[in-house]
Amino acid sequence: MTLQIAADVDGVATSRALARAGSWLAGVFLAATFGVAALFIPVTGHIEIVVGLAALVITGLGVVGALHAHRFSVAVVLTLLACEGLYVFALIATGVSVQVPGDTPSSDYVLLSMPEFAVLVVGISARSLGKALGLGTLAFVAGPGFVQLAAWQQGMPLAVDVPVVASYLALGLFVTALWLGRKDAARGTAVMSGAALAEERDVALERFSTRASSWLHDTVLSDLRSLAAADPGPLDPAHAQAIDRDLANLADVRLILDAPSVNGSATRALVTVPALVGLVRDAEQKGLRVRVGGDVPAINALSFAVTRNLERAIAECLDNVLAHSGVREAEISVMSSPPELSVMVSDSGVGFEVNETAEDKIGLRLGVVDAIADIGGSVQIWSRPGAGTAVFMTVPGGPS
Repeated sequence: MTLQIAADVDGVATSRALARAGSWLAGVFLAATFGVAALFIPVTGHIEIVVGLAALVITGLGVVGALHAHRFSVAVVLTLLACEGLYVFALIATGVSVQVPGDTPSSDYVLLSMPEFAVLVVGISARSLGKALGLGTLAFVAGPGFVQLAAWQQGMPLAVDVPVVASYLALGLFVTALWLGRKDAARGTAVMSGAALAEERDVALERFSTRASSWLHDTVLSDLRSLAAADPGPLDPAHAQAIDRDLANLADVRLILDAPSVNGSATRALVTVPALVGLVRDAEQKGLRVRVGGDVPAINALSFAVTRNLERAIAECLDNVLAHSGVREAEISVMSSPPELSVMVSDSGVGFEVNETAEDKIGLRLGVVDAIADIGGSVQIWSRPGAGTAVFMTVPGGPS
């Protein structure tokens, strides 16, 4: 099993989401300020308010750019640009306010507070707590600071903007809590990932042990059984070659480590069938892709003599596919119907006319037909030009 842990411990996804939210929030405040300030143009007749509106646009672009900036230095520059735009707007807005007849508002009135709120959000999407607090503090000092400077320059009464100060403190607490939560999430994810890896390691070791035991049991016991049944004296070459191949298979750890796969090598699904795994792997190493299906484990119940002759016949069939079919794919199908077992090797290659082709040229007489006939089996060959070839072999299906 694989444990998937979804956690934005590096803050990338969270920062992007906060950047979008901050952009919308700043846009709402700046749009409201823009609309109210635009109404003052026909009311007061001060056309210079248009310059202040343009400065608000620059403020908005600076805030959005700082929220989405990947480099901290760029975010700092864009924050200062936003604050400079706010200064120009405040300079014009306070200048018009002190000239309009009636009571002069102080520097904390709403038309100046709303763009200050917009500027304060620039730090919420930063990728570290220090950068978030640093940008937020820069925006708080420069933004409201420039507004106070503009109000003082225009002779407007100064006042502490309590909502702006409270918003700065609230945003600072928010980003601090957010980053502390990220650190806790990172620690928790590390613990869970370690536990998941330990569990996967235990499962892998158990799987390897089970496969290795099964592979060793089937291979070693099969060879020992065949040795016990053999006549005293030197082993015949075919028997010795089979044991050598089994020993080579035992040394190939990949056959145990690789799990069975539909799209993978056929040898991965044959670790419990020593009679096929070696010859199929040899064919694959020569460039032939082999699909194996049917009641494959039934081959393990065959006698030693039947198994070895069947191996020779299948190997010859696979060699013929490589040499004459024109394709690089073959299929082995196993059908068990006691007291017989049938194996069909087929391909979708060029095929041939069985009755018109000399048997000594197609390589099937000695390698397949005679080998199967020697153990009391039978062979049928179907082929036609352009329709591929199928070799159907039937052998005695039980141990001797």
